[in-house]
Amino acid sequence: MTDPEHGDDGLPLVPPASERDAIVAVLAELVAKRGYEHLVLAPLVEPDARHFPDRWGGGEASVARLFRRLAVYADIDDVQVRVLIEKDGELGVMTPAGVGAPAWFGKLDGDTAVIEVRESSLREPMVLVAALARAVAATFRARHGLAVGNPAREEQLVDLTCIYLGFGLLTVPAAVRHYTSKTGARSRAALSRLGVTEQRALAFALAVVIEARGLDARARQAIATRIGDNCAVFVSAASQVIAELQPGVAERLTIPPRASWGDPPTLSMLAGMLDDQGPDASQELRRDEEVGVSGMNADRPVFRVERSKALRLAKMFGLPVLLLGMLAGRMQMGVEIEMWKAMSIAAALALLGLAIGRMLPDSRCSEPKCGEPLEREATVCPRCGGRIAGVIHHPRERLAAEEALARTGDKPS
Repeated sequence: MTDPEHGDDGLPLVPPASERDAIVAVLAELVAKRGYEHLVLAPLVEPDARHFPDRWGGGEASVARLFRRLAVYADIDDVQVRVLIEKDGELGVMTPAGVGAPAWFGKLDGDTAVIEVRESSLREPMVLVAALARAVAATFRARHGLAVGNPAREEQLVDLTCIYLGFGLLTVPAAVRHYTSKTGARSRAALSRLGVTEQRALAFALAVVIEARGLDARARQAIATRIGDNCAVFVSAASQVIAELQPGVAERLTIPPRASWGDPPTLSMLAGMLDDQGPDASQELRRDEEVGVSGMNADRPVFRVERSKALRLAKMFGLPVLLLGMLAGRMQMGVEIEMWKAMSIAAALALLGLAIGRMLPDSRCSEPKCGEPLEREATVCPRCGGRIAGVIHHPRERLAAEEALARTGDKPS
């Protein structure tokens, strides 16, 4: 039986052979319909100031400038763009472009691409670039009549169109992104995904482009450095498989002999000044600054997180004693404190905290940036202004409760 993790030929770092063939077939179809030039001559766009020299003002106009710059690289710079910035509190984690994606293509309305953007992503424009590259690829497909009727299949084709257009150095690393999310004073590990295609499959597609271009070892090393270790391992493994293909990748893609290729466009031309009709950055309404907690959820639902103070008091009682015991043991101040004694005292105090905490209810606002203690009779959070729509028992239940509330259309209780 085939192991899906290792493919049908036992290679864990590349997709199964059938999927590899399908990826090459999609790229070959794009070459047949839109030409070989994007795949082998267009610049491999990087998330840096050389490729994106445009000013950033933190609002809709700045997002539009990024989109238009990417549209120049995709040779659809005649497309207009309308940017819709959505507040994070009004969005779920799921988007057409992946879990927690910063931005996505909405539709092509005549000659205008409608792009939706998650407000918090404006604080990281270079992260936003990869999502906008994918939105430009979707626009490219819609503009040239390439889009298919099956939405799930179309999202897969958008991912591969990004590679065809030269956006692989942006989108392959962004396919799976681990980062630290800071909400108020708290930080937590978070994960976002861009697109619907597995990262190793995207890396295989990027390796196809690298092989088709015939890049030398120096250029390959520069790409490996840019995309990061994990992606570089996938690309390296894919390149070994592609090098052994018969017929070769250029023949499979129906790319003409190198001697007949035209001259590649220069970066100085593609990254030149845009015909910018937007406001100056100094006049642009900034949307990339952290919103204060006070009143941030006015007239929006939040939940009452009800649980005991047991865990909070256990940490409060036990942890300081444990840390002091460790510190005293290391400082060697002439007072010998055996570690097992410090641990025993800390454990006893933690158990005491658990026992006392079980008798003390703790009721707080579910908004991660708020966490305000709530009076039992409160119907509105006094800090963030959210309407209390119900009761949950752990902050992790917040998103599920919000989705359930949205599905039923219930009024806050």
